[in-house]
Amino acid sequence: MEARRVWLPCDGDAFVPAVEVKAEPNGGGRSETATVSRWCAGGRQEELVRLPTARLKDLSPVVGDPSATCDDLTSLPDICLPAVLHNLRLRFASDAIYTSIGPVLISVNPHKRLGHLDDFLRYCDDLDRAEDELLPPHVYRIARAAFTALVRTGKSQSILVSGDSGAGKTEACKLVVACLARLAPSGRAGATEAALGGALMLEAWGNATTTQNKNSSRFGKWLAVQLDAESAI
Repeated sequence: MEARRVWLPCDGDAFVPAVEVKAEPNGGGRSETATVSRWCAGGRQEELVRLPTARLKDLSPVVGDPSATCDDLTSLPDICLPAVLHNLRLRFASDAIYTSIGPVLISVNPHKRLGHLDDFLRYCDDLDRAEDELLPPHVYRIARAAFTALVRTGKSQSILVSGDSGAGKTEACKLVVACLARLAPSGRAGATEAALGGALMLEAWGNATTTQNKNSSRFGKWLAVQLDAESAI
């Protein structure tokens, strides 16, 4: 019989994939306890854990290959909380901080600069605007899609950035504006620079220190970027 694979609750890692390696019957001949081999952070080693067989049966099964990742969570073979968190953890370990879930972008703050992200705008320039869906998950993809929709429909577009303190909301907003400045540079002197500097000015008021962020915004921010008839800022 094929060994059962389950999502095992784990302190610090939320859920990790585990596989049953041995069942130990009690005096009545029934399996009372099971030993599972659980994945450890980074997948570098495994750890044996014993737990009641009844509990093992109550755990969510692992569907598909837990070592495989996808850049859109809607492509997971089983969309459940353990699978979603594990996929984000594996991608984050390889510096893939952006993951899509349909039209929504999930960003995990790396708390460091990732140089390869600087090449993304150059990659955008190589694609026709009709090919936004071919871009990998990124804040620039969201900004580019909003710009494309605005030009196509002539209607205002909105991008909502939300997250906990220290999640990287301010940096995400800076990237959105930087992308728009690249896609719709203004012919008016100083207009593009003013748009880029607006987010920085908003950071000068109302900030506080939290356990997650020494420069946390204590308010919501509304930033409007207006384009003229030539689709320029």
